[in-house]
Amino acid sequence: MRTRQEKNIRRAKALSYSGLIPFYGMAGLSWFAQTGSWALHALATYSAIVLAFLGAIHWGRALDKMPYSNQYPTLLFGLIPALLAWLSLLLPLELSLPMLAAGLMFVWGTEQMVFNDTLPTWYRHLRHQLTAAAVIAVLFGWAATMFWML
Repeated sequence: MRTRQEKNIRRAKALSYSGLIPFYGMAGLSWFAQTGSWALHALATYSAIVLAFLGAIHWGRALDKMPYSNQYPTLLFGLIPALLAWLSLLLPLELSLPMLAAGLMFVWGTEQMVFNDTLPTWYRHLRHQLTAAAVIAVLFGWAATMFWML
């Protein structure tokens, strides 16, 4: 029989993997003339929302630890992805999408370097997979912006 924690981890993984569907759906639709523009804007918007969400995860972690230690650095880091996401949406798509891909990699890299010891192993492994898959989808969409510019 599985423990409550194992069930929750399995559910978190299932929900996380399902979050890749919009990335690949929009990236695929971006290559068709009828849906390209709409799909690219949807891909950029969804990527920005996910990037902001990744920062919010660290705010949640910091709020839980506030009574015990200084969480200002973690709170500050938690704001950076939302700011990057917002700034990326102010740019043309050919600049926005690579900025969002870089933002996703920035959060992942910072988690690996700074927060590696504080994040659960299952979450770190999940983030490796999700970040790689999301970045590939965003770059696939970015390639479509270059294609439509020709």
